[in-house]
Amino acid sequence: MKENTKVVEEAVSSLNEKNVVVDVWDGVEPEPSHSSIIKGIEFAKKKSYDCIIGLGGGSAIDTAKIINLYTTYPTDFLDYFAQPLGKGLKVPGPLKPLIAVPTTSGTGSETTSVAVVTFPEKKVKFGISDDHLRPSLAILDPMVTLTMPQKVTATTGMDALMHAIEAYTTIPYYTKPAPPTIAERPVYCGSNPITDSLAEAAITLIGKFLPRAYSNGNDVEARSSMHVAATTAGLAFGNAGVHICHALSYPIAGEALEKGVKVPHGLAVSITAPATLRLLAPYLVEKIGNISYLFGFKEYDVDVWEIISNLMRILDFPNGLSELGFRRSELHVLAEKALLQKRLLSMSPINVNVKLLERILEESFVLW
Repeated sequence: MKENTKVVEEAVSSLNEKNVVVDVWDGVEPEPSHSSIIKGIEFAKKKSYDCIIGLGGGSAIDTAKIINLYTTYPTDFLDYFAQPLGKGLKVPGPLKPLIAVPTTSGTGSETTSVAVVTFPEKKVKFGISDDHLRPSLAILDPMVTLTMPQKVTATTGMDALMHAIEAYTTIPYYTKPAPPTIAERPVYCGSNPITDSLAEAAITLIGKFLPRAYSNGNDVEARSSMHVAATTAGLAFGNAGVHICHALSYPIAGEALEKGVKVPHGLAVSITAPATLRLLAPYLVEKIGNISYLFGFKEYDVDVWEIISNLMRILDFPNGLSELGFRRSELHVLAEKALLQKRLLSMSPINVNVKLLERILEESFVLW
């Protein structure tokens, strides 16, 4: 997080009062690139630290996770990333204690074992997933979110919502093949009664409080509820997984960056949500209908994709991929690149191919 904010100053002052020596690195980028994270790794290598604090939004916490990993077990930067990008090396063992202090309400990074990195030259994002990346402690203080800009409130809030919805609709845990050993158990295990309960709680809170937090940033009840919702959604997807919308979000953000447009993750991941939910509805009738109920509507009275579209209009989101600068001729490339996200697409409740992804992208080209 940038050092010239009161939150950082107050945190450093509080630690110094307890005779804790702190160094601040404020080079975190939004949607962090691999080059920015490498700079953080080089900074952290200069000393031997006992603990790392990730203070800020999901980008700051993800960056802290990866700095922690590469300063504990140094290797080539790509080695821990899954194939085809890297070698898919397992993290050798425990990392240093990591304290996550989120200042936005969306990513759930304070709860998860995942960190996502942007590779601008490849026009795509990839993540590292390993239980050892999970923070040792999360500190949730909604008061640090009061100054969050309105657009950040909107995009992070939609990110949390998609975490909950995708976790709720992942492939059920009992349909996944059992790993040969416990050590080989994947981070994403599929939807189950516990993650479903967490996802339902998060959807209910977000449906009620995101519009309020967006319209009035000083609404402490709304800010508190969104902070809880984001963490709850993080617990849901950190165990169940995410699927189609997240897989599509990475090439959407990467290709847009090539055009000079920086698309926040929460926007990139939610812009295909109405089309994806419409596609999944015949296969997940009960769950898709229940999402509408969780938003406060009588089951099936309003289609969930219409609810999501209306929420996006309230949040002043762009009207589809066309308003992000994409042309229809580029949708095939987005679909092809999304297929590289095999870890995420393996959690989809239906089989995914290029044609299916192209259909979702086409229906997301203009939303309303």
